[in-house]
Parts: sequence; structure tokens; C-alpha cells
Amino acid sequence: MRIISALEELYTEKPGPSAVALGTFDGLHLGHQRVIGVSSRYAESHGLKKLVFTFSNHPLATLNPELEPRRLLLNEDKERIMAGLGVDVLINVPFTKRLSQLSAEGFLVLLRDLGVKAVSIGMNFSFGSGGRGNVQYLNTEGGKYGMEILSCPLFMLNGTVVSSTRIRQAIAEGDVALAREMLGRPYVLKGRVVSGFQRGRTIGFPTANLALTGAHMAIPGNGVYEGRTAVDGEGYRAMVNIGSNPTFSGEKVTLEAHLIGFHGNLYGERLAVSFLRRLRDERKFESGEALRAQLLKDRDMILRG
Repeated sequence: MRIISALEELYTEKPGPSAVALGTFDGLHLGHQRVIGVSSRYAESHGLKKLVFTFSNHPLATLNPELEPRRLLLNEDKERIMAGLGVDVLINVPFTKRLSQLSAEGFLVLLRDLGVKAVSIGMNFSFGSGGRGNVQYLNTEGGKYGMEILSCPLFMLNGTVVSSTRIRQAIAEGDVALAREMLGRPYVLKGRVVSGFQRGRTIGFPTANLALTGAHMAIPGNGVYEGRTAVDGEGYRAMVNIGSNPTFSGEKVTLEAHLIGFHGNLYGERLAVSFLRRLRDERKFESGEALRAQLLKDRDMILRG
């Protein structure tokens, strides 16, 4: 998969005849995958390249930083998943003030000049200055630029619209199982293992304390979760705690993962933790022994599946 990461590259290295999926695609959830699938199938049947046009940052990070939502996906993972979807060319450029000032007409001219023959777009996506460009606009104007418009209805799951907003809400509430359903894969946080207070090892449950990569990622609500991670290619079940350690007087919110069956030193390693389900709320215990007894129950729950 070819990746174009700067707008200037589009004027010198045009993808050629293609079908494009347009979207911010923060999370690449099932609805986003449908939009990309529609353009990909069209490309395959018409001998075109499979093109995705998206942004490496959320538009609100430029337009109104205070309203920028929590991210659901790092760019490195966005690119990896796009490659797995069979995308030929990924345009993943920063959303800048310059780009925000491009009119809807100017954006269609840009797509035409890139060689775009068909456009796939979700019903709730807009483009161009002031968000003037949308499905209705494309249906009216797209033909003038030689483009077929492939609109996609909103993706529903159990009667609920799948959206990045709903996924962020589920994660904040600790409902990582629902987030997993809507994403089509577990939600993942990545971080470097750093030194902590080392209290876990004193009660038989050493933990890896993660300094998260991407400070603006969505963080699951405080609690204990079942997770998965890998070290040197070997997978491990994990007990993951997000919270402030109330048993030990409380601190800032941290992410700690106990890798079941792992023995070794992880300091400095980069881990990716997948969240599968919430086990319980975080709570304060009367003693370290009482906490250990609960952790044994948590581990048994994970091992039982």
C-alpha cells in the first residue's frame, strides 16, 4: 500500500484512475469499513485503484482544539488496518487551516485531478469550507466532475448507529465489550513500560505500568479489565487496572497490566494492550491481603473465560 502523508505530494504523485472512500475514519469501525468496502468493490469491478482520503489528525484539532475528541486509533494502526483492507493508496494528510479553507468545489476539483472516478461517503461526513460538501452536494455536483457517487447508509448494530462518538462513550463507561463489537476488533492502548511503585509484586501480582503513547487517546473508565498483550511474539492474558490505586491512598490515574504466566523484565518495552471485557469496578480494600484475594478471583475469572 502506498501512503501519501503530505498534501503537496498529491500535486506531483497522482494516484491515477481510482475509486475513493472519503472520511475522517477515526477508529475505522464497522461503519467506516463499509464505506471503504463499497469503494473497493467498485474499484475492483471497474479496473480502478482502491483509494482512501482521510486525515492524520481530527479536523477539530485544527478548527477548535478544545472540542477535539479522544482518539480511538494511532496513525500507525490506522495505516496497518487500511493495508489489511486491501487499500492501494492511502492519502493520510494533516487537516490544516489551509485545507479547511478549500471549498467543496475546490475539493472536487482536487479529486478529479487525482483521477477519481467514483466517491464513497458516509451519510454523516462533510467536506469543504464550512462543511458544505456532503452526500446531497455530491449527488448534485459530482456528475459535473465525472464522478459516480456511492453513498452509504449509516451502519446499525442491534438497533444502534455505529459511530465514533458512541464508541468513545462506551469506552469512557468501561463497556469495552460494546466498543469491541462496534470496532470489529478489541480496543487497544499502547505504551512504554515505566517504573511504578512495585506494590503489585509484594502481593504476588507484578504489573507493567504503561506510559501511554498518544496522550489524547480514549481511556476506559476506572476499573479492572480482561485484556490481551504480547511479548516477543508470545501472547498473554492480562489483568488490567485503570485507576488511582485507592487501597494505597490514591494517586493519579494509571494503567497497570499483570501478564498471567509471564516472568521477566519489561521495563522500557512497548506493549499493546487489547481490552476484551470489564471485570469489576476499582475499589478500596482494607489491606494488601484483601486485595490479593480479589486479584486471585479476577485471575480465575479470566482463566475460566
